[in-house]
Amino acid sequence: MTAVSGGSEVGPDPRRGVGPDLRRGWFSADAERHRRDAPRYCPACAAPLSLADGGQGLTTEYWTGRDRVFVCFCGACGWSGDIVLADRVIGHEAAE
Repeated sequence: MTAVSGGSEVGPDPRRGVGPDLRRGWFSADAERHRRDAPRYCPACAAPLSLADGGQGLTTEYWTGRDRVFVCFCGACGWSGDIVLADRVIGHEAAE
């Protein structure tokens, strides 16, 4: 994002699909999405990951193209891995 002085408006960022909040930048919207979408429990043992929930884990988010990836570590069982959010999942039924 490019800083603009003098209060001129900046159009939507085509990579994100929405316009920026010029007073606060992208951080507040990204932080809210992170809080909403971050994994709350370990996929291996179901222990809470967040320190606020009494967990012993870590969750960090990064982006690869349009994918949002959460790198997670669970201090309770030692599991670590990536969790990728997807808009759509296509699966199949196993043959009998």
